[in-house]
Amino acid sequence: MNRKDIHLLCWKKAKMWSFVLLAATLAVTSCGDDDYDFLPEYDYNTLNDGIADDVKYFNNPPYPANANPLRILAIGSSFTDDATYYLDNLVKASDIDEDRLCIYKIVEGFSRFNTWIDKSNKEETLYAKRITGNVEMKGVGTLKELLSQAWDVIVINQASDASYKWESYSPLKPYMEMLLEACTNKDVCFAFQLQWSHTPGEMPYVMQGNTACCQKMANRYGIDVIIPCGTAIQIARGTSLNDSKYMTRDRYHLNHGMGCYIASCVWFQKLLSPVFGCSVVGNSAKPDGNYTADDTLLGQRCAEYAVNNTYDYTHTMD
Repeated sequence: MNRKDIHLLCWKKAKMWSFVLLAATLAVTSCGDDDYDFLPEYDYNTLNDGIADDVKYFNNPPYPANANPLRILAIGSSFTDDATYYLDNLVKASDIDEDRLCIYKIVEGFSRFNTWIDKSNKEETLYAKRITGNVEMKGVGTLKELLSQAWDVIVINQASDASYKWESYSPLKPYMEMLLEACTNKDVCFAFQLQWSHTPGEMPYVMQGNTACCQKMANRYGIDVIIPCGTAIQIARGTSLNDSKYMTRDRYHLNHGMGCYIASCVWFQKLLSPVFGCSVVGNSAKPDGNYTADDTLLGQRCAEYAVNNTYDYTHTMD
């Protein structure tokens, strides 16, 4: 066999394997709900890691409902971006005095608890971007430098591909210890963003896991201020607001219409309403896209219900 024949044979084999890989990818991404029947259901009572259920590592201070100003720092992933996408619009359309508020975020895609521990140990320079409000905070520095400011609330989350797996929460203890050590406000309150599920077949499995892990996390680590974005999105998926992509743009991240809007409404209702006394229901800010006033109101109501019923993601809206 000459060199030309060898090259031709290698090219044919490479082409054959590319078709095999393509077929396998299509088979995975086209799974329907029934294809996920083999996935185990998460049950809060079965998430046994060998540590007694009554062990509690931290006690979260009460939510600072009387804060003036209210200073919030979110440390998270691209899901933090999604959940705060419309927050500034909602604030500006409300009666909130922006001189009494600031919300900043430090974001890195796919980040999880260990990500921020590593960045802190390496003293990486990070950037805190202001989401809304007029109160000025330092926006550039190491994580410890940024945390050393007088934050009232720190919002964290777990990466979406790990948030439904209890074993992924083991680094939360050293992460919390690092955060608490760096914070100058020793009464800082921690909040946790409950993630939404992937689509379509993963929905029941992932939401069961997200909910179960979040409940156990709240008991074990004391973070009892839960921002139930996942609950609100799952409820909305059972209404006329749902679409062919289940309110996402890529099966994972929320679309920039009603998906991000509902998640932002949850943040507003959970974190801002208790301090400023204004509900997100009736807010005049609207999502981008072809949505009616009734659609917008329904999205707001999904957020409100989720905040009042943190883990009831199977609820059917009237």
